[in-house]
Amino acid sequence: MSKSELKIRELKETDISAAAELMLRLKKLNGEFDSIFNVSEGAKAEAEQILKDVIKEKTKHLAYVSERDGKILGLIVVNLIHRCYYLPEIEARIVDFYIMPEGRRTGSGKLLIDRTYKELKARNVSLITAEFPALNPIAMKFYKSLGFREIVGIYGKMLE
Repeated sequence: MSKSELKIRELKETDISAAAELMLRLKKLNGEFDSIFNVSEGAKAEAEQILKDVIKEKTKHLAYVSERDGKILGLIVVNLIHRCYYLPEIEARIVDFYIMPEGRRTGSGKLLIDRTYKELKARNVSLITAEFPALNPIAMKFYKSLGFREIVGIYGKMLE
């Protein structure tokens, strides 16, 4: 891999196809941890539409990519959610976070998280959470290393 500089920047329209591919890689990885996350045939089109909406509605979302030599190596998507019963009123929830294998252990993930923290502080958002499959030990270890803790449990069951 080139020694050129790793850049963190906002997601742009021209990134949608590549970013959607990263989202699909993440969703397929989720399926490896738990079969309840079986990726649908229309997932790429759905991912592209979601990313278009994220770009358009910047007051409700944050999205950044890490890039080296014009190639997107990582993606983070954060939804800003109103918490009607609790303080703080706004929660920033990481819903998609993926680093390509060649971008791992390069600081890409930490830089994406740091950029996200910086923007959230600028918006006076003080609570950040992360959503990922409960059976994903990699994500659990990563978020715990950043000081995250479990705050809610969601249980599921497939009906026959």
